[in-house]
Amino acid sequence: MHFERSNRDVPDPLPDFGYEVIPYFCPHIPHVPHGNVQSVVLFILYTIILSGVVLRWTPRFHPKSGTLVSNGDGRLILQHMCHLNCLVFLTRTTTVGLTGLPQPNPKCVEQQHLPVTFENALQFVMGRGFVPHACGDLIYSGHVGCTLICMAVLHRHGFMKNKIVAVGMWIVAAIGIYFTISCRSHYSVDVVLAFYFGYFLPEWYYNRSDGRVMGRVSRWIRKMEVRPEDLQIDDDDDSSSEEGDIKGCPPESKYPMSISV
Repeated sequence: MHFERSNRDVPDPLPDFGYEVIPYFCPHIPHVPHGNVQSVVLFILYTIILSGVVLRWTPRFHPKSGTLVSNGDGRLILQHMCHLNCLVFLTRTTTVGLTGLPQPNPKCVEQQHLPVTFENALQFVMGRGFVPHACGDLIYSGHVGCTLICMAVLHRHGFMKNKIVAVGMWIVAAIGIYFTISCRSHYSVDVVLAFYFGYFLPEWYYNRSDGRVMGRVSRWIRKMEVRPEDLQIDDDDDSSSEEGDIKGCPPESKYPMSISV
């Protein structure tokens, strides 16, 4: 809604160092929403995380040795992914609508010819199916921010313990970041700001999640999270209740009885 309108048949972007170094190249991938490489990279990263959520939803043990393979932290992985993505979208909301920059994307040339109302903008972004489409939502890059958030979650939960896997994952992430600029989806400053947010948001969140920073927000975050040890406590309580029922003693009998007159 806010980017500058122009009658030109090509974008009229601001001077950008990244555009001088990286030439325009944006292959279209069929049967993919938006059809760009950076969206495919995000889809791959989210798929890996969600696969880990499913596989690690409950504790798993090695069938022969009996050693613990997964401690059942799937719920926590899912929460970290959702909470950090929410922080990315909330912070983008505070920046993307404040200043309208000339849009650099050739795919948005038609939009720069048309005056627009809020209703037109809402219909363009939200009224054309999923995934939402947008032009001019620049500061900062959501694709790069979410890519780095995915990498933080993958690193936090041990998906990249193997060095070869880690290098492969970072190559995939770097490809998505490269095409964010080569497709002219964002200016270089949007990508650099996404790196700042992609580093400091997980740092801010995990310091409070781990209890290194105390306060009301920290207590709220820890209260929301479901940790494997919390599930273990629940299982122990259930088992002790069953033992109490078997012995003919109610589970409440382990607590002191109070009588009120």
